[in-house]
Amino acid sequence: MTFHDKLYSLRKQKGLSQEELANRLNVSRQTVSKWEVGDSTPDMQKLIAISDMFEISLDELVMDKAPTQKEATSSMSEIASELKEKVLTDENKNKAKKALKIAAIILGIILLIDVISFIVYVSLYGFPQ
Repeated sequence: MTFHDKLYSLRKQKGLSQEELANRLNVSRQTVSKWEVGDSTPDMQKLIAISDMFEISLDELVMDKAPTQKEATSSMSEIASELKEKVLTDENKNKAKKALKIAAIILGIILLIDVISFIVYVSLYGFPQ
């Protein structure tokens, strides 16, 4: 698939009009139209912006190369590490520790109430047989 066919296909998949794509890339609608019919091609900055927008590599966009399994795996590990960094912030870690402390205190109180109620029962009715 050539670049202009690929661009048209990606734009349609995202449900964007030529005008919407042009606005996101800060170009005119006519420029996008020229790219899609193959009359011209975007400069490198626009190619990078297009690949970022459609979340594909430049190789996939320009040369129609499918991503290799290694690239897909590395991108998944990158996503996982970014997610860890965002979720496991110091503030979230502190909140989790605080929640565990509160849960431990509540569990301790429940156990204490249970022990006290058992002692009261034994003192009133004797040890159960």
